[in-house]
Amino acid sequence: MVRSDTTAPTVQIRRRVRAGAEQIFDLWTKPDLMVRWMSPFPGAVNCEASSDLRPGGAFSLVMSSGEASREVSGTYVQVDRPRKLVFTWIGPLTNNVNTLVTLELNPHGDETDLVLTHERLPTTAIVEGHTRGWGTILDHLADAVSKDF
Repeated sequence: MVRSDTTAPTVQIRRRVRAGAEQIFDLWTKPDLMVRWMSPFPGAVNCEASSDLRPGGAFSLVMSSGEASREVSGTYVQVDRPRKLVFTWIGPLTNNVNTLVTLELNPHGDETDLVLTHERLPTTAIVEGHTRGWGTILDHLADAVSKDF
């Protein structure tokens, strides 16, 4: 789903994931787990990650495939384990504009409803690219939760 507010275009994706909210939160915040699934590219995941999980703490990602590489960094704004994670997201594919990502996790039995909202994207072309990228990232996340970690 793509929607616009008064400031800039927004990407919002909803998924139901077959895992608990704590497991999903850990996958989003622990570098040794992030490297197993965080990639906007189909196929094999190749990611380097660092994370200082606290409000004001920084993270960085280098996600690569055989043909391309994506570097992003940001700062954690809100850390409410295991329900909500808010962080800035900046890199060449946001035109180095500081954007905002909110991850909401709502337990539903042995599954979790995940809502990812990416705000402040500067152009509709960037919205389209991030919609595809986040979709692939969440596909990798679904695959990661099915594996023992």
